Amino acid sequence: MPGYERLLVASSKGGVGKSTAALGLAAEFARLGKRVLLCDLDDTSRSLDLLTGCQNEALFTFADVLSGTDPERAVLTPWKDLPELRLLPAPSPGAMRRAALERETGADALIREGLDRLTAWGGFDMMVCDTGAGLDTASAAASRFPFVLVVSSQSQTSVRAAEYAASRLERCGAGTMRLCVCSFDLSAVKRENRAGVIEIIDSSSLQCAGVIPRDPRLQRYQDRGELPPRTSPVTAACRNIARRIMGYDVPLFEGMPSLYRRRRLAL
Repeated sequence: MPGYERLLVASSKGGVGKSTAALGLAAEFARLGKRVLLCDLDDTSRSLDLLTGCQNEALFTFADVLSGTDPERAVLTPWKDLPELRLLPAPSPGAMRRAALERETGADALIREGLDRLTAWGGFDMMVCDTGAGLDTASAAASRFPFVLVVSSQSQTSVRAAEYAASRLERCGAGTMRLCVCSFDLSAVKRENRAGVIEIIDSSSLQCAGVIPRDPRLQRYQDRGELPPRTSPVTAACRNIARRIMGYDVPLFEGMPSLYRRRRLAL
């Protein structure tokens, strides 16, 4: 696929791994030499400040950019060893609604205005935006993004929900859309007769950008506000997806030896 500079991560379901995918991709883009802005638009269950360990440093949010705060002041650098990655935290619950009432406009228009301000600022090579459960925020933002990653879990109901999300976001002006399957459990394919990668792809009209495997250690790193190590299959999967989005042809399980050896079962 061709390279893209602005990516929206969306799903109509909660708990499928949107924030994990958004953060993992942003980190890998930064490691690939891009200046990356990770923007949290989930004002109902905001989590990226927690996942990056900078919740106590977050003085400004997306709502402050709308109020005129210079984005350069508003963004944070979560990790000193990854200075190319910067975070703009999500507004507190209700902040966007209050701003819409004060400005006598709709919250959707404010989201687009904030994204336009960030684009005009231009302090990044790539912007990755995380959205909350449901499609209200994603629908409002869709027209500003040439690429949307629709996230699903391994279940068929989640894949069907991803289909619905893609159809709605297409009507809202989203660009290219791809499917990302998160928390893929290889052992469950055989043990629980759950869908393998090919079955998931065949059941969806969306082309698949990649699969992020389940890693039981991931929660531990996230609770500490740390990125998983480079040896984690989650890291390898995000690196592969990031490179595909940048236009490279990357095999599905590149850098994941355990999955590569068992790829016939996974597929």
